[in-house]
Parts: sequence; C-alpha cells; structure tokens
Amino acid sequence: MVHPHFLLHLAIILIVSKYVSALSLKFKMPPVLGMIIVGIILGPSGIDIVKTDIVIKWLAKLGVIMLLFTAGLETDLVQMRSQGKVSLLTASGGVVVPFSLGIGTSLFFGFDGFSATLIGTVLTATSVSVTVMTLIEMKRLRSPEGTSILGAAILDDVMGIVLLTFVFGLHGGNENILFAVGKILGYFAVAILFGYFLFKPIMAYTKKLNVEAGVLSVALSLCFLFAWAAEKAGIAEITGAYIAGLFLGLTRHKRTIREGIETLGQSFFVAIFFINIGLETYLENITGNALFIILIIVFAITGKTFGAGLGAKIGGFNWAQSIRTGIGMIPRGEVALIISSMALTRGIFTQTEFSTTVLIVIISAVITPPLLKIAFKKEE
Repeated sequence: MVHPHFLLHLAIILIVSKYVSALSLKFKMPPVLGMIIVGIILGPSGIDIVKTDIVIKWLAKLGVIMLLFTAGLETDLVQMRSQGKVSLLTASGGVVVPFSLGIGTSLFFGFDGFSATLIGTVLTATSVSVTVMTLIEMKRLRSPEGTSILGAAILDDVMGIVLLTFVFGLHGGNENILFAVGKILGYFAVAILFGYFLFKPIMAYTKKLNVEAGVLSVALSLCFLFAWAAEKAGIAEITGAYIAGLFLGLTRHKRTIREGIETLGQSFFVAIFFINIGLETYLENITGNALFIILIIVFAITGKTFGAGLGAKIGGFNWAQSIRTGIGMIPRGEVALIISSMALTRGIFTQTEFSTTVLIVIISAVITPPLLKIAFKKEE
C-alpha cells in the first residue's frame, strides 16, 4: 500500500541523503555510512517520521540494481579474467569459514541440525552494494581488490543459492535440486552468450536510430531483462544487472551509458536504497539469547574477513590486499534476508533468528565503509 504522504517522505529522503553525504565527506567518512544511519534515525527505530512503503521499496530495489549495473560497466573483464583464480578462492573461503562457524555456534546453543545449517547458510552470501558504493567513492572499484571482490561476490552468491536449494531440498522442498542447479547454470550460459554476441549489434543499431537517449534506454532495458531472468533462475537480480553491465561495458557506448546511469542512479535511486536500509530496521524486534546473537554477528564479520582474505592470499594477493578483499566481502544483504524470510515463513526460524539476520545486515553495512577506508589509507 502506498503511504498517503509518499511524496513528502520521498522529498525528505532525497534532501537528507545529499546533505548527510556532504556532512559525511566533511568528516572524512563514507556517505554510505551516513545514509544508513540517518535512515535508522528517520525510521521506526528512531524518530519515526519517514515511512517506507511498496513504492519506496521498489525504488530502492531499482537503486541497488543500478548500483551493480554501474559496477559491471566499470569492471575490466580482462583484469577479472586474470584474477579468476583469486575470485574463486576468495569466494570459497568466504563461504566455507562463515558457514562452518554459523553451524558450530548454533549447535553449541542447542539448535537442531537443520536450523543450524540454515543459520550457517545465512552467513554465506555477500551483498556488495555497500562495498561497491564505497569503492566508487574512493576510486578503487577497478583496483585488483575491487575486481576480485566483485567476481567473488557473484560466485559466493551462486554457492549460497545452491546451498540453500540443497538444504531445503533435503527438508522436503518442492523443487528438484538438480533442476534448480540446472536453472542457475543455464542462466549463466545463456546470459554470457547473449551478452557477448548480441549486445554490440543491438547497441550499434540503437545508435543508428538517432532517438533521444535511445542508447541509455535500451541499455537499461537489457539491465532489467537480465535482472528479471536472474531472479527467475533463482539468483539475486543484482547478479543479472552486474552481468549486463559487464557486457555493455565492452561496447563503444560504455561512456554514454555510464554517465547516464550514474546521473540517474546517484541523484535518485541509489540514495533511496541506502536510506531504506535504515527505514526497514526494527531494532526493538531483536530479542533472544544475547550471547548467541553477539557471537553470530562477530563470526559473520570475522568469518568473511578471514575466510575470504585467506582465500585471496592463497590465490596470490599479498597480506594487505587480502585483508582489503576480506573486508570488502563482509556486507550481507538481500540473499541473507531472503533465506531468513523463507525460514521464518516455514516455521524453522523464530523472530530471534530473523531479527539477528537483520542486525547482521545493518552492522555489516555500517562497519564496512570505514574499515575499507582505513585499509586503503594504509596503502597510501
């Protein structure tokens, strides 16, 4: 349902996001951090003057799609290919270590095996939206660490979805496990072929039409098409948007598309996404065993940092690069929330586990920008 004061709330979100971003930069802090915090202050956990509704949620969803689409445009495929080994090992370490810590901690606190496995699964998938925004602001997105983080995030997203499918399949899910995995692999095969062979002629033909903003409109259409198809295949839609950006970045119209998307996204959609993280936070719902909650949050952060960082080190990075890569893999987001929502709906999770997931998403989003900034500042 659309809130009756939707336009007022939207105006507040956009105005506040820009002033808070300016204030954050003045104090040498990432604007992302300021926007998330101000969203919490404006939302139900704070003064509760701005309400999120179905329209704001959809605008926020478009914001994260555009953010990852921009990241795809900025990614150097040649460099990514050269760092494929690092990305694979980073993703593997970033899945195995937090997954094991989540299961072990949950079993220690008396959870049954299935619930413990799901809690471990919640800790596996990285959401790089916060990391991408921070790296863009720091002009580090195309660094070796930035490239490996993006590649690893796609891989561990797929690993997390496959793991979830397998776990629910064992618990009596309706979908055949092999069919679900086949859908994911089929999506990647079709998306790569479509993007590699058809994007260039499509964009060349669009340019010849000579219609106003035709190239940007068609590029956005392809982004949304890939995002929709990814969601239907059981993968996060942001993965599809990123893949679309990758292949559109190989066309001659990369600069035109990037400038248009950055103007549209940064002025409107992306700000709404980060503010909305805070607006959807209900801190009062976080109840339960305090020690369990604290340990799960600590292991969610340290597990990704050390697991992904160790994988990057084995893959050939030095220790400084490995630590930066591990920090960039900390944030959790939509995949973690989706898994928790499914578990809550099926009666596997209580409100405690679900609220803990929300807290992990918030804390990981808040601490990543300053940690990344410190890690890269040491290099300088």
